[in-house]
Amino acid sequence: MGWKWTDHIEIQLVERKISKELVEAVLNNPDRVATGKKNRKIYQKVMGDKLIRVVTEGDSLRTVYLTDKVKKYMGGD
Repeated sequence: MGWKWTDHIEIQLVERKISKELVEAVLNNPDRVATGKKNRKIYQKVMGDKLIRVVTEGDSLRTVYLTDKVKKYMGGD
């Protein structure tokens, strides 16, 4: 899919030191795709003890962040 990179996500990539290549890897090969509010899709991938989440709305990338709350978003023990 041809994703639209919003200004907001471009700023977040710099602030959060996340590469575009990493975001593309998550979008192309997620561990899970969840449904968020307003019919948004959240592409998720576990990376060690962290989880990267890419939130999309239609074909636009809305936000991206890393979290250590893997169990909360992915389930499990």
